[in-house]
Amino acid sequence: MGVNGKGKLSFRVRVTNEEVVAAVLPIQDHWLPLSNLDLILPPIDVGVFFCYNNKNTPMSFGSMVVSLKNALAQALVSYYAFAGEVLQNSMGEPELLCNNRGVDFVEAEADIDLQNLNLYNPDESIEGKLVPKKKHGVLTVQVQLFQ
Repeated sequence: MGVNGKGKLSFRVRVTNEEVVAAVLPIQDHWLPLSNLDLILPPIDVGVFFCYNNKNTPMSFGSMVVSLKNALAQALVSYYAFAGEVLQNSMGEPELLCNNRGVDFVEAEADIDLQNLNLYNPDESIEGKLVPKKKHGVLTVQVQLFQ
């Protein structure tokens, strides 16, 4: 951790594991058309960053990750569209294929204390390191361990 030449806080995030979490129950493959707004607007990825204080939680990081994966797999039964992928239909238009492809689940660790991040100006300190880029599917989740 340090400050780079532009005055921004620099730190490293190391990915320790990547896997795909699918719904715990099988899902019948089917297509869902996108809305007119989905077809008109450019595609965007929404990144969300949550922080929790675990001082009163006896769970280790590993057991917390297992719990999160299990909860995600159960939630994807009801919210199965998030476990699908956007593909082109025979007309060349994007549609959502609900096929239980799963959600990319990334585990990572950062060499910085959470208290040193400037969460009031995330572009300055987070620089896209703590919210993963979506590679496949509809949703990507990253779980982060801080010093």
